[in-house]
Amino acid sequence: MAQTAGQFSLATLLRKKVEKLRRKEKDARIHKRLSALLWLDKGYSPDEVADLLDVCPRTVKNWLAQFQAGGLESLCSLDYQGDPGGLSSGQIDQLKQEVATGRFKCAAQVCDWVEKTFGHSFSPSGMRKLLKRVGCSFHKASAFLFKADQEKQKEFVEDYEQDKQKVASDGWRRYFLDGVHPLYGLEVIFYCWLLAGQRLEVGVGGGRKRLNILGAYCPDDQEYLDRRYTDENLNAQSVIELFTVMMAKHPETKHFRIYLDNARYQHAKILMAWIAETKKTTGVTFDLKHLPAYSPNLNLIERLWKFLRKEALQKWHPTFEDMQKAVADVLDNLSKYHEQLNSLMTERFHLTPTVSTIVVGVGQLGK
Repeated sequence: MAQTAGQFSLATLLRKKVEKLRRKEKDARIHKRLSALLWLDKGYSPDEVADLLDVCPRTVKNWLAQFQAGGLESLCSLDYQGDPGGLSSGQIDQLKQEVATGRFKCAAQVCDWVEKTFGHSFSPSGMRKLLKRVGCSFHKASAFLFKADQEKQKEFVEDYEQDKQKVASDGWRRYFLDGVHPLYGLEVIFYCWLLAGQRLEVGVGGGRKRLNILGAYCPDDQEYLDRRYTDENLNAQSVIELFTVMMAKHPETKHFRIYLDNARYQHAKILMAWIAETKKTTGVTFDLKHLPAYSPNLNLIERLWKFLRKEALQKWHPTFEDMQKAVADVLDNLSKYHEQLNSLMTERFHLTPTVSTIVVGVGQLGK
């Protein structure tokens, strides 16, 4: 790339790559750099590009030189490092190690620790800026069920991967099965942007009405089936009714592999008897594969329930019937959400951490 700014041009494939990057880029600084490349490629001079982007011509020329020397990766890198506030690189590393323990609940606590440890004084706002500059962020801790057995979860995932082969070779159909119970008026609270000082009050109900849904999700073709009840709880008969729907939907299938949790009604004698009788009379097998205890992270349909709450329940519905309609609008039209679900319902399972990694108080790293 030895051309000057006036002779600058991008190869067709490279230009398409730059255009794609610019469409996805959220950082305005990098967006400007990519725009400059595209305009220079169109024949604009550095001065003209500088006017369009409201920067000086020297900046445009520097961007071009950076691209010509290091390519797109270099151009899209922001190497600016803010002032560490008088802390040495070693002290910054020590601070980051302490932050990683989860011991600090607010910036003021960090200020106290830094002053006692290093003798440097910061305001809470200054500390928040410093933490962001050195790669820290403030977010909610992730919870998990500590009684879960990671080894059993690994065994389940290994068996699951082997089951995939049976879909093509033996004509299996596989479903993740689980229940969800939306409560009218009690799943309304949500996070949103508001004006500073504004208070948004949302009415909630008494939680006396709930919709009981037993759903099944197929990871192989994204089919979703369910049974919904407003006047009865989920039980073994609910599972039988859902299995009957599966057989009616796929009369050619002789083996259904069902992944489900350990709810009591899913071990009921009446369900086991129905499965045995169905196999005897029709030759259709319902092969129940129970998840390891305390392992909702292995049930794909749990992700669908989370998506349902976000799309249908985190808003106020005047009546219970309106809430039912909102739920139906999502579950009966999942094809409308193909793009979101395509990335959400992937067969990548996050295993529960081992107990030794639990962070309580100052955590393992702080001891």
